[in-house]
Amino acid sequence: MAQRSYVHVEKYGEAAQVQPDWTPAEETKVMRKVDLALIPWLTVCYTALNIDRNNISSAVIMNAEIPAHTMTVQLGLDGTQFNWALSAFFFGYVLLEIPSNLVITRFNPSRWITRIMTTWGILAALMGAVQNFAGLVVVRALVGCMEAGFSPGTIFFLSFWYKVISSRWAYMFGGANVVSSFGGAVAFGVASMDGVGGIAGWRWLFILEGSVSALLGIMTWFILPDYPQTCKFLNTREKEIVIGRLPPTGPSVVSKQIVPAEVLDAFKDWKMYAFGMALMLTLITVYAIAYFQPSVIKAMGFSSTEAQLLTVPTSLLAALWIIFINWSSDNSQEKLLHGVACLVAPVAGYFLLATVQTKLSDYGKYGILFLVATASGIIPLIIGLSTITTKGTSRTAVRSAFTVACGNIGGAIGGQIYQLDDAPLYTRGHWINATLLLAVLILFVITVVAVIKEGEYIGRKANLTVFERGGLELEGERFVDVTNVMSTRAA
Repeated sequence: MAQRSYVHVEKYGEAAQVQPDWTPAEETKVMRKVDLALIPWLTVCYTALNIDRNNISSAVIMNAEIPAHTMTVQLGLDGTQFNWALSAFFFGYVLLEIPSNLVITRFNPSRWITRIMTTWGILAALMGAVQNFAGLVVVRALVGCMEAGFSPGTIFFLSFWYKVISSRWAYMFGGANVVSSFGGAVAFGVASMDGVGGIAGWRWLFILEGSVSALLGIMTWFILPDYPQTCKFLNTREKEIVIGRLPPTGPSVVSKQIVPAEVLDAFKDWKMYAFGMALMLTLITVYAIAYFQPSVIKAMGFSSTEAQLLTVPTSLLAALWIIFINWSSDNSQEKLLHGVACLVAPVAGYFLLATVQTKLSDYGKYGILFLVATASGIIPLIIGLSTITTKGTSRTAVRSAFTVACGNIGGAIGGQIYQLDDAPLYTRGHWINATLLLAVLILFVITVVAVIKEGEYIGRKANLTVFERGGLELEGERFVDVTNVMSTRAA
């Protein structure tokens, strides 16, 4: 493999940039090829995650018109037991996020993601076999343990391919939400299987959807590439462009080993905790309404089947908003105002639900749910910012996993926000969500302003590139030459 010579180097203080020798048209063409190889399949995988994580909210009201066939009656659930079943998922999930991300490069991303999906799919299907509250809690907790690492793992994985990941992760996250927004419609259809083979409809829901996830996990082994340096769908020139446009602060297959000192150093940055807290507070509200949206809609005056179907439009809006706002943010390279735009409407929406529901018609109350749906748009913004505002493979692995782990603590708490004794208006839950999102707004603004003032990750230095052949890569805090990496590996 011939060595390419890069002679034009610009320096910005201690940083340096090798000027690319490709055209914008070439870059666009190659990155579109990468997008097609990664994002559609990751979207399918994330759809399976969304469905398996949230289908319990549909299962609990399925066939409510026949009480003896419901999940609540068959498992003997009462009081807050359903809330604890929701929260149980997150106990192991949160604890295992960081360990999972620290080993993903050891086994390679495609292999590790395959393991995650296959094991969670099998256990998700087994939820259809539980017989009581204890069994439900144990199996759901095990599903959380097996699913741990998928979200931060895919974020970490994308950072090996892209210099800006918010929009790509949003395409995956939002696209998955577009598809999984029809989960209510799927549940509506599965409800008609109630009694088939002597099995209740809610059990069929878990069995069918979990089995699909396990199958998709096996397929991931063969479909998902690992790194731009080792993939087979790019030629040498295309690999140079993909690698060359990466920031020198990002992770790399060249230095994919986890360095303990860098892992510990990652915990010294206050911004990691700030982004983690912002995501946690956001996800408390997002999970709270996601888990209880069918119940909240049903309490507005609709039947259980109508409530299942009415979750589709609000979920679809949330998914489309996620994609649009993050595309706009990355396209304009502006984060602060886009984050604010994601929070203003849901804060207002929850305040309205808490104060004026009694004055509205059933569909008037339902309409406010479209305002609160836009809160999800800030999730990729927070995760993307947290992931790119650090240096090196080890720090990036810790940062992405820590942020998502903190966020999913919010998932555990979110399962407790709406309680049966708060029905039918759920006023207490709406007040809590409004207050939490107001706190997120303040915290997000403070942290992003601090990142902007640093100028390293948003601004000129954020656009530096790294060439692994005759180029530059970050080693600790120094920019160093890395030569013949691809040719050596190819040999």
